[in-house]
Amino acid sequence: MSKRRDLIKYRGALLEIGEIMKAMKNMALVEQKKMARYYESQKRAIDTLQTIAEDFFPAFPELLPQPHRIDRPLYILIGSERGFCGDFNSTLVGFWENLENSGNLADRYGLILVGNKLESRASHLKQIIQRVPGPSVAEEIYPFILDFLDTVRKSLIEGEPPTSIAVFFHMADSLEIEKKTLLPIPVSEEKIRSARKRSAVSPLLHLSPREFFVDLVDSFLVSGLFFAFYSSLLAESKIRMQHMQSALDQLEKKVQELNKQANRLRQEEIIEEIEVILLGSETLMKKRLR
Repeated sequence: MSKRRDLIKYRGALLEIGEIMKAMKNMALVEQKKMARYYESQKRAIDTLQTIAEDFFPAFPELLPQPHRIDRPLYILIGSERGFCGDFNSTLVGFWENLENSGNLADRYGLILVGNKLESRASHLKQIIQRVPGPSVAEEIYPFILDFLDTVRKSLIEGEPPTSIAVFFHMADSLEIEKKTLLPIPVSEEKIRSARKRSAVSPLLHLSPREFFVDLVDSFLVSGLFFAFYSSLLAESKIRMQHMQSALDQLEKKVQELNKQANRLRQEEIIEEIEVILLGSETLMKKRLR
C-alpha cells in the first residue's frame, strides 16, 4: 500500500511540473509571436538599406571602403542569456571552433561574446576582448543595443580600432548559424558594375554624398544589430519551445508508465485482499466443521 501511495505522490509531482511547463510554453509562444513581428520588420529594413547601398555606391565609387593592408576584424557571437534551450550555445561555439581550425580568420581580430550562457561555454576561445550579458526578452533589445553600440565603437584590437565588423547568430527561419557583415556595407563589385550599366543617372540626394554615406553606414550598423538580435532571440525561443515540448512528451510517457504501475499495484492489492478474505472464510468454515 505504501509503495503505491509513494508512486501516486510522485505522479502528482510530475503532473504539477507538467502544468508549470505548459504555462511556460504558452508564455514563450506569446513572446515568440511578438518577436516574429519585430524580426520581419528589421529584415525588411536591412534589405532596404542593402538595396540603397547598391544604388548609391555605383554613383559615388570614391566612397567605397578601401582595402586595408592589415585586417583587424571585430567578430560578435550572439548566444543566450537564459538556459533551457538545448544546444543553442554549444552549436555556436562549435561553429566558431571550426572557423578557428580552418585558418580562414585574420591573425589579428577581436571577439565579443554576448550572453552569460554562451560565455560559460566559450571562455576558452581565443582573442576575446569583451563579454557582455545579452537581452532575455524582446523589450530588452532596444536599450541593450543602445549600450552595446558604445561597446562596439570603443572596442580596440591591440590598441587599434577594428577595420570590419561581422556578427554570428542563429537565423530565425532555418535555425542555422549565419554570418552578417555590418561594416563595411557588403556590396559586391559585380552588383556595382551591373548597376552602372542599368543607369547613368546619379541618385538625387538632399545631403552631400559624404553625409549621406555616414548616415547610411550608421543606419546599416544599427539595423544589422537589431536584425541579428531579434533573429537570435526568436531562434532561441523556437529551440526552447522544441526543448520544452520534448520534455513534456517525456513527462507524459513517464506519467503513463506510473499509471500502469499504479494500476498493477492496485490489482496486486485487490488480489491480496481477496486471498485474505478467502483464507479467513476457509478458517471460519474449518472451525464450524469442528
